[in-house]
Amino acid sequence: MNQNTERDKTCEENEDAPRAENKRVITVVLDDLDDVDKAMRDAFDKSKGIAASVGESIRDTIKSVKSTRDNVVMLRVDSDSLAKIDELVDSGVTNSRSAAAAFLVEEGIRARSDLFDKIAEETEVIRLAKERIRRLLEEEEDA
Repeated sequence: MNQNTERDKTCEENEDAPRAENKRVITVVLDDLDDVDKAMRDAFDKSKGIAASVGESIRDTIKSVKSTRDNVVMLRVDSDSLAKIDELVDSGVTNSRSAAAAFLVEEGIRARSDLFDKIAEETEVIRLAKERIRRLLEEEEDA
């Protein structure tokens, strides 16, 4: 009977061992969750500032687009572009498809300003060449 009591005690200890180990694992996980929670809160706090900055930039761009939109351009867009335009309207970033399209054009020009600078230089070269050709034709007619 003494052996059975000893064996039962050993079994009880072995049964408690996994529980104790689980408690340690749970404690570690809870510690990690606290760290994750803190990291998420820190990231969220930082993202508020970034989101506010991006929001202000978008608002400024929209205001500048609205204030200088005196010209009308009709355009056709594909389904993906229309979906992005509608997202701007649905999210409240713009209040119409027209404003959203103007916003996207302005942002595209701003993002590719280096390309548009090169295009402007080449366009000036073409304009000057056309002017020289026109003068040549006028001189030819006068002669």
